[in-house]
Amino acid sequence: MNSVTLALPSELHEIDSECVLWLCAPADINAAISTLPVSSQVFVKQVLDDEAFTGAEGQSVLLHRPVGLAAKRWLIFGVGDLKHDIALSFDLHSANHGTRQLFVEAFKRALSSHSSTITLVLPYHFSQPSVNSEQVFAGKNKKKTTEEMLISQLLRAFYFGCYQFKGYKSSPHLSSKEEPALTISAPPTQPLLTCLKYENSLANGMQLARDLSHMPANICTPMYLAEQATRLASNFSAITSEIINQSALEALSMNAYLAVNRASAFPASMPVIHYSGRRDGNNEDDKNAHPVVLIGKGVTFDSGGVSLKRGSDMHHMIYDMAGAACVLGVISAAAELGLNINIIGILATAENSIGGNAYRPGDIITTHSKQTVEIISTDAEGRMLICDALSYSEQFSPQAIIDIATLTGAAITALGHKCSSVMSNSRPLEQALIKAGEESQDPVWPFPIWPEYQEAIASSHADMANAGKNSPGMITAGCFLSRFSQGFPWAHLDVAGTAFKHGTANSATGRPIPLLLTYLQHLASSRKSS
Repeated sequence: MNSVTLALPSELHEIDSECVLWLCAPADINAAISTLPVSSQVFVKQVLDDEAFTGAEGQSVLLHRPVGLAAKRWLIFGVGDLKHDIALSFDLHSANHGTRQLFVEAFKRALSSHSSTITLVLPYHFSQPSVNSEQVFAGKNKKKTTEEMLISQLLRAFYFGCYQFKGYKSSPHLSSKEEPALTISAPPTQPLLTCLKYENSLANGMQLARDLSHMPANICTPMYLAEQATRLASNFSAITSEIINQSALEALSMNAYLAVNRASAFPASMPVIHYSGRRDGNNEDDKNAHPVVLIGKGVTFDSGGVSLKRGSDMHHMIYDMAGAACVLGVISAAAELGLNINIIGILATAENSIGGNAYRPGDIITTHSKQTVEIISTDAEGRMLICDALSYSEQFSPQAIIDIATLTGAAITALGHKCSSVMSNSRPLEQALIKAGEESQDPVWPFPIWPEYQEAIASSHADMANAGKNSPGMITAGCFLSRFSQGFPWAHLDVAGTAFKHGTANSATGRPIPLLLTYLQHLASSRKSS
């Protein structure tokens, strides 16, 4: 991961860096230029005049070895009225989108210089005391300054721009680019250092999830995901892991879970990860000690089984384990931050293959909860894995269970690639996730699982069918899972459109880790104050 530090602001002409990225607002230009040596003032002002640079959003000027300045390059990037835009995002979180894209573009241009060191200079008005007044940001008396909000958004843009999946190309000239070190010209106050630590941990977790998601299915197998769970336990003392093997799953009557993997060359397994972050005791009577359970769909390759997918789309199915990768990433980030909360992560792994032993449409399967399911489509395999994982999780007496799955193409039809869907049997849990999504710029939108929709999965021969007919596919999938989560607060996140994007080089996004980490941080913070 890239090195990021905070440093007390220096005079612009004294900053010694391969690239100075100056975020310049219109009001900054004359004030900043006046601090430069006289010879530099004339040169810089003339260049800005020649380029008609006014500090408007997206304008940029690149200076190579500017006269009288210590830096090798100066990238002056216009940010417009950034003070207003950042303040607006406290009340209207969708306003983050414009500033986020602006910062991504700024870092994209800075990174294209291939500099090994980048120094980021903030707009002058962000160093003024009036801007640093506290503003309510996240509820539960949590406050965040405008400067913290700015640093947070800048770091996310930087880490986003720096991410690269190294891949498997053999040619030397295709090797990965050097990762630059970033210095931010801002005083290393405790709030900003805390912000820096949070964003670094989030970026580490997202990188883990994105790297795993990009791996091909012949490398990232169910066994490989189990190894990642074990590795996580070896990296953090607060984490332990358990791999439930095929014979143990059979003994538990996890028949729906096992059905999906029956035709795979790999044995079935279910990694379970325990993060014990609660530091003030685990009294069984203390609700705060009860864990949050995260279940991630981990289908390392989904052919659709007997209900075969179209060949033109099938290569994307290496990303069908993005939910499990998300669980690994968010627990890693939580452990790195030392969040004061207990978390259990379940990786619902399988490979949905074709073979003589594959489960078939028309089969009736008795699940771990003893409910029976008629198989309509073997390509509705994610819910088969998750339903048994849900009923298995009840033994942990969870305060909440959240499953994360690239579950339905219908989620993409409904929401595209901008927003995940959430369905829940608990209004407080649903609202907490929506709020966390807004604050983390990782939004979710609620969908109903009303009794009227449950009719779509009725079966003549079993308690339910695993897919509906001529019904809203995303909602009926949520209805199916709700049958296995009636004893605890539960939410289902369908991230089929947000965990990865079709046809892009870095398809995996790492979402919804920002949402989940924000949600867990809020819970952990409330534990400290309770």
